[in-house]
Formats: sequence, structure tokens, C-alpha cells
Amino acid sequence: MSQTAVEASLSDSPSGQSLIRQYWLKLAYHHQLAESTLYLLFVTGLPLWNIFSLPWIGERTLLFVHVLAGLILFPLAVVPFWLSHRRLLNSSTSNPSGTPRKKKLRKTGQVIEILLLLSTLSGVYLLLLGNRGEWLGWVNHYTHLITAIPIALLLFVHALRWSVLRSLLSPLFALSNALFKSPINKSN
Repeated sequence: MSQTAVEASLSDSPSGQSLIRQYWLKLAYHHQLAESTLYLLFVTGLPLWNIFSLPWIGERTLLFVHVLAGLILFPLAVVPFWLSHRRLLNSSTSNPSGTPRKKKLRKTGQVIEILLLLSTLSGVYLLLLGNRGEWLGWVNHYTHLITAIPIALLLFVHALRWSVLRSLLSPLFALSNALFKSPINKSN
């Protein structure tokens, strides 16, 4: 039996559908690879901005890593997570009596989604046609660039509780908690 026939019979069976559904539901919460991919794209793409003057070898290397990550990691890690994570957005919008934290997550998620869509479309344009100096190339270049900064910031805020950066920034979190801790009221 061929592999596609096995996959078809597995997806047709009730247990196959439940396995796929379980995987899809689980994927909505496993964000580490998707989040890391977006940060990698940000870190490799931002220095390509013309305000940074990198030597050509550095610019060429960053562009290669950025395009490779965009072509391989983005569709394999970010797109499946994005599509499975949308279920959370849809379920949270159907329940308007959500907590303030969930409302904040819903709003930041919607903004991230719009910016990610704009960045993805402009990135595909730049990959296929590039910025050749005409008006449309310029618009796509700056759309891709300008959406990257709020995506990175909003992504960090959106995933703060579970962020892959949290372990890297844990000393800063500990310091800020110590500095801004409210004084304990002592009653005599």
C-alpha cells in the first residue's frame, strides 16, 4: 500500500481524524518554533535596512539566511501554527465575556495577524520581483520593513507569559520585579 493510500485511509478513519484533530489542537499551543522563526526573520531582516551600513559580505549572508528562513521555516513552522492558532481567536470572539487578559491577547493577536499578512505578502512580492526602484517595489519594501518592528514587539507582548525570550530575559524580569515591588505595609 502506498504512503498516500495509508494517509488517506488514516484520515478517513475516525481514529485517524481524531489523531489529526488532536495534533491540530496541540499545535495551536506549541509556539516555540514559530516564535523563534519570526524572531530569526526579524534579526536577519532588520540589519538589511539601508540605514545600517553593513559590508556586502554581511548583507549578502543576512539576506541569504533571511530568504532561506522565509522560504523553509516560515511555511513549515509559522503558517501551520498561525492557522491552528486562529481557532483560539475564533473561539474567543464567540465568547464576549472573556477576561481582560484574553481580550488583550485577542486584540494583539488580531493586530499581529494583519501585520503578518502584510509582511508576508510584501515579502513574497520582494522575493519574486524585488525592489526595482519603481513605486510598487518601494511600497512593498517599506511595508515589509515597517511591519517587522511592530510584529516583533507585539509578538513579545502577546506571548510574554510563554515567550522563548523569557528565559533569555529572566534576569531583567527578576530585576524589574525587585525594583517595582510594592512596599509591604507593616502594621504596629
